[in-house]
Order: sequence, then structure tokens, then C-alpha cells
Amino acid sequence: MNAAPTMPALANDAQRGSHCVQRLVSHHGRTHLDLFSGIGGFALAAASAGFQTIGFSEINPYACKILKRNWPDVPNYGDVRNVPAVKCDLITGGFPCQPYSRCGQRSGNDDSRALWPAMLRVIRESKPAWVLGENVSGVIEMALDGMCADLEEAGYEVGTLEIPACAVNARHRRERVWIIANAKDVLRRAKNGSVE
Repeated sequence: MNAAPTMPALANDAQRGSHCVQRLVSHHGRTHLDLFSGIGGFALAAASAGFQTIGFSEINPYACKILKRNWPDVPNYGDVRNVPAVKCDLITGGFPCQPYSRCGQRSGNDDSRALWPAMLRVIRESKPAWVLGENVSGVIEMALDGMCADLEEAGYEVGTLEIPACAVNARHRRERVWIIANAKDVLRRAKNGSVE
């Protein structure tokens, strides 16, 4: 059984993750909306890649205290179902994994914690250039195709990766699926040479 990661280990993981984000969007990114924020791992990675986090969505009391301490001027919208449209370049979110986890009941969309539809609503209303989502590998056989189709219908080119934590030198396997989406109009403008 592997020990839980320590805070320095979590910070190192976030730092390594920022390099992936940076390669994906450093040429275009500016502002970042972080959904299911936890203690701010995506915000740390985004900052390292040159983004300014302009909003959080988190309800866990402990995580909210950490976010407020480290980003006192960034609003926390609370429950993702209450997040308004926020103009931004990047939306990130490690949406709840319990509906898809092999360790749980695997109830999928019937689970009250299945919050992909809420994240998708924020994406549709905010229209970011980039979306980066994360979940457990169990989402692959249960819902990933539908999630990709949702993003494509909303106007995004979508790709997915499955990367275990051990690939970035963590001491545990911890398979994770990454959903990377870029707005099609941004890609068209880039091909025409008009992206800033």
C-alpha cells in the first residue's frame, strides 16, 4: 500500500504538471478559471505556465481556506452549479471521480456527484480557448466518449491522454485521464495567422 503524498510531493506534482499545460497553451493563454479547485494545484500549474487565475469553484471548507490564504483576491464561486459565465482563456477541472472510480459503485450519471454536465455548462457559457479536464481511468469505459462528443458539439477539437502518476516520478501508479480541448475558431485563426 502506498503512502499518501505529502504537501511537498503534491507541489512537485503540480510543478511537473505545469510543464504539460505550458507546452499546450503557452503561446496563447492569459486567464484561467479553475473548477473543482481543491487546494489550487491547477492554479499553481497555470501560474507556472503564465496564466492568471481569475476564479475558483470549490466547496470543501479546508480547501476554501487554503485558496483564500494563497489567492486572497481571487473569487471562489463555490458550487460549480452556481458558477456564472467567466471570460477566460483556459478552464481546468478535475471533476469528481466517484461516479467512475473502480473503487466505488460506478453509478456514472446516476450518481449525484456526476458533475460533468455542470462543468460543460460553464465551458459552453464561458467559451474559453482551452479546456483541460482530469479524471480516473474508469471514466474511459463509462463516459469518456460522451464527454468528448459534448465538447465537440460545443465547438472544440478534443484529444485525450492517459498518464499514470509514476510517469512523472511519483511512487504510485494512479492512472489519470486528461481531456484536452481547443476551440475550433482559435485553431482556424492560428492557421490564418491572426492569433495574438
